[in-house]
Amino acid sequence: MLKNSFENVNILGKSLDASWLKHKAISNNIANINTPGYKREYVNFDNVLKNEIDKNAFDLTVTDDKHFDINNNISDPVIKREMNYSFRRDENNVNIDIESAELAKNTIKYQALVKQMNSQLKRLRMAIENGGKA
Repeated sequence: MLKNSFENVNILGKSLDASWLKHKAISNNIANINTPGYKREYVNFDNVLKNEIDKNAFDLTVTDDKHFDINNNISDPVIKREMNYSFRRDENNVNIDIESAELAKNTIKYQALVKQMNSQLKRLRMAIENGGKA
């Protein structure tokens, strides 16, 4: 149980990092809405995390030091640029409506992740403080 809690904290931590980075990318996109040639930034961590969870959907137990820890294989979130298209004459591809909706969605997601992290840490603290008591 304690091992699963630490793994959950690890995944939640990476998700929080990704959400924070996504907020930074969206804010940068909004700030550059009128910059000619600017290409929007995005963070595609949700798909990376989903693929890792799907790939490791089995309940695996590490029984030897030489076994891999599956949760350490989740790559860190990174900001990428969307270079494929531009619907404006100035070659800027930022759409303020999409960015505003993404910002609102990401804010809600970040708040939910913070609540989950707080809950998980509360459970860990309780397990540590009451671990040996009946």
